[in-house]
Amino acid sequence: MRIRKGIVLLLLSTSALIACRSAAPTPTVVPSPTSVPTAVAPTPTLVRTPAPVVLKPPDLVLKVASGEQQATIGPFFWVLDSGFAGETTAPGLVPPSEQPLAVRPGETLSFAFSEDRIPEKVSLAVYPQEGNFEPISPAPDAPKGFVAKTDPVVTADPERSGAGFQWTMPELSPGAYFLRVEVEWPQHPKNPRPDKVPRAVYAFWIRVS
Repeated sequence: MRIRKGIVLLLLSTSALIACRSAAPTPTVVPSPTSVPTAVAPTPTLVRTPAPVVLKPPDLVLKVASGEQQATIGPFFWVLDSGFAGETTAPGLVPPSEQPLAVRPGETLSFAFSEDRIPEKVSLAVYPQEGNFEPISPAPDAPKGFVAKTDPVVTADPERSGAGFQWTMPELSPGAYFLRVEVEWPQHPKNPRPDKVPRAVYAFWIRVS
């Protein structure tokens, strides 16, 4: 009997020990965080776009009481300070605006260039629109514009002041006219064509009232 009691006590003790172990909390295994590489933003690179080289003479603007108009540039030979030169031809010139600029007889017309390169010679001629308004080229879809077919009704050498000049509108019959301005500048020291001088032809579209 004692041996059986001992066996029973041993069994009970073992069962209690197993029960205690099973009741003990199971430790939770927390995985270590995975190391995620940090994205590095690329350093922006400043790209400098070179300014376009414009090989053309300076713009010419006509100013009167009713407003102003920038001329259409026609044939020219022009030399940049870098020594580059360019030349164009033009059989006709499209009007510089959708409507002619209103001008009155006796009014002072002021002309100003977009650059301060002082011209050496300036000549001016006025052509009536009638008889000088045709397609500017033989192409079938060519727009109409100023194509000199008649003699000018007025020619003049306007009064110059620095890089600009002025001219007083004479008495002309009311109507639309093209104003042709031809300009020559002093020889450029870097001109690759010394047989030519920088020059340009400009055209305005006016209406005398």
